[in-house]
Amino acid sequence: MEPPPKKSTSREFVERTVEGAAGMIPIAGNPLAVALAVAMGWTYTRRMTQWMEDLAAAVTELQERTDGLSFADLAEDDAFVDAVIAATRAAQATHVEEKLEALRNGVLNTLGPDAPTLDEQARFFRLIEQFTPAHLRLLAFLNDPGAVFDAAGLPRPDLVSGGRADLIEDGMPEFKDRRDWYDLLDRDLAAASLTNHGGLHAMQNGASLWRPATSDLGRRFLAFISEPTR
Repeated sequence: MEPPPKKSTSREFVERTVEGAAGMIPIAGNPLAVALAVAMGWTYTRRMTQWMEDLAAAVTELQERTDGLSFADLAEDDAFVDAVIAATRAAQATHVEEKLEALRNGVLNTLGPDAPTLDEQARFFRLIEQFTPAHLRLLAFLNDPGAVFDAAGLPRPDLVSGGRADLIEDGMPEFKDRRDWYDLLDRDLAAASLTNHGGLHAMQNGASLWRPATSDLGRRFLAFISEPTR
């Protein structure tokens, strides 16, 4: 009988890190509590296994594209280990691929000379955990409305004047006639200092509506959750 295949170094590293970071579901208690714990534990294990595999694959792919990026060095890099732990804690609480992708990209973007400061990295991981995918989509729209229209194959409206809310409802069908919802999301983004516009419903001339409404911090956050280009 052949021995089972060895795990890759990247998978082993991520797995050990996750084991140290994740809190285990208790299995003691009354029968109903135990049954619930077992059922949730199975789903939890499946999700964490998939997360580990995807993150390890992403790190391995980045290694192949980056000269001098040694996995041995990464394993000794406290900042990188912190990033993996922070992302894994957030990944435990979601199954949504948009957020998992943002977390994976965040881990990868902690590497290299252009990485955010440690304090900013920690803040960005908390924001990914806190925000819904709708927050992330709205922020990306406010950063570059034209790109969202173009990616969706929608014609850009020729507005002489209007508010950013007009563009949002035209370019993002999920927000059509849902002013209360996207206003709430916008307030959350503003509270995190990621935007700097004067309000979604403030009247502006047509040209200004297409300019970025994100702050410098907001643009750094978007870069952090985007796939590395190197």
